[in-house]
Amino acid sequence: MVMVEGTAAELTITQPREVALYGRAFDTLAGQSRTGKDARALIGKALAARQQS
Repeated sequence: MVMVEGTAAELTITQPREVALYGRAFDTLAGQSRTGKDARALIGKALAARQQS
């Protein structure tokens, strides 16, 4: 089961094919994520760029 929470509503997904799609999306995003020092460096870079504009 996947629960998608939006601004005004919540969607519950139970079809195996659709749940698998969300699982693949999660795996892709988790693989691209950064934690610890890498995350802090990325956030610092984004803040610096925002302050320059």
